[in-house]
Amino acid sequence: MSELAETQRRLWRLLTAPSGVRAALAEAGDPEGASLDGWLRSDAAVPAALRLEVYANAYFQRILGVMAEDSGALAAALGESAFHDLVTAYLCVHPPERPSLRHVGERLADFLDAHPAAEPFRQRWPFAADLARLEIALADAFDAPDAEALSREDLAALPSEHWQDLALSLQPAARLLGLSGPAVALRRRFETDEALEPEDEAPWRATVMVWRQREGVHFRELELEEAALLEAVRRGASFGTLCEELATRHGAEAVPARAAGWLATWVDAGLLTR
Repeated sequence: MSELAETQRRLWRLLTAPSGVRAALAEAGDPEGASLDGWLRSDAAVPAALRLEVYANAYFQRILGVMAEDSGALAAALGESAFHDLVTAYLCVHPPERPSLRHVGERLADFLDAHPAAEPFRQRWPFAADLARLEIALADAFDAPDAEALSREDLAALPSEHWQDLALSLQPAARLLGLSGPAVALRRRFETDEALEPEDEAPWRATVMVWRQREGVHFRELELEEAALLEAVRRGASFGTLCEELATRHGAEAVPARAAGWLATWVDAGLLTR
């Protein structure tokens, strides 16, 4: 078993070497790959080192394909060559740590935000981190646990004396994101097959809600008031607390209509759990 484990580690180091199999062998003082003969078979047509290169290339291309699919708008905005370079730089810093490819790009937004190796991408595409963050949230929302949604019928059955203390809770798939740059516009254009022209987007900042309703994942920008109220819900605020916030903003007379309006919007979208 110890020999098997060591063989697996050797294969892993060679297949994932950023510089490639032959360069990794050369760095280890074996440019001809002679050390492979003891544990990896060559044949007349394909030497052992070349066989490893085939797998190494397939390994990278599979990850590249998955990340391009998960971050479709980002890949389209950067272009094939730049996105290839981005994935290469990212994997050098954050190689996969879990068996499933589902998680391979989960740290891409943080990498684009702050890592020195991502500086050229930040300079050329300042929106890239936020676009990655949005697309990661969309994938997370799709995979989030199910929860029974609060319905209008549930609310209609609630006695009036209990409304003040009604506890509100966002569904597990819901995400509130603070985004700057043209991330939302670029993702919407990508979904409708429109041309991506990020240089035409004026800077802006907004709170964006990402959520899942049945099998569909959605996102939209929030008004300032709605963003503040949903953030309070995320922190565990009751319906009564939201009404007090609305009274502070608009006066007591405006509370019933505004509170009912927001609550109906959230229930119809399936944002709240039962």
